[in-house]
Amino acid sequence: MAVKEIFGDSIEFRYRNQYSLLSGVFINCKQGEVVALLGRNGCGKSTLLKILFGIVHPKNGFVSINNRRYKRGYMSKELCYLPQHSFLPTYKTVSQMIYFMVDKKEDRERIAADTVLDKVLSSKIADLSVGEKRYLELTLLLARQATFYLLDEPFSGVSPYLKEKIQQVIQDNCGQKGFIISDHHYNSVLDISTRILLLQNGGCRSIVNKKDLEYFYVPEGTFDD
Repeated sequence: MAVKEIFGDSIEFRYRNQYSLLSGVFINCKQGEVVALLGRNGCGKSTLLKILFGIVHPKNGFVSINNRRYKRGYMSKELCYLPQHSFLPTYKTVSQMIYFMVDKKEDRERIAADTVLDKVLSSKIADLSVGEKRYLELTLLLARQATFYLLDEPFSGVSPYLKEKIQQVIQDNCGQKGFIISDHHYNSVLDISTRILLLQNGGCRSIVNKKDLEYFYVPEGTFDD
């Protein structure tokens, strides 16, 4: 069976016709990979994820999922996107969101029995901590029949305990799924990544060793033993 793959090629995006944010970006992710997408503030990471998903339209470029081109990646059942900000209605309870977003009964029961979520099933989304909310959102998306997941800042504002839980959920699912993860908490991403990309000067640079990030992204000595 062929390994599934998503990639974007020759992606260009110009912000308000003033300057080029992305210029000829190539990015890909195969089933089983966790790709860390790193870069400084304002370099275009979130914009790139939105282009892959299809809610922002590039000046040029295309997105292909399993050798089929999509103008809007969300039209493929193979792709899910976790935005920076919560997408769940705050007035609903955790139980209601599980019932609403998860189709299969056995999956609903499994999620409801999760050690993080079983304590907050009757709580409204508005009353959850940032980490509980992100964990719930990711868990709900992973119940969808998708292969690729674009995660934008999944670790931002999350407690150390729930960071570890989110990392574990991603690792538990990466056998059959692929992830592209962007987060300023780069260590949380690097700890579970199989490949590193640095978005810089409008393009993606492949990083073989995280020590190389010291030349382009983090202060010298960051990764000294």
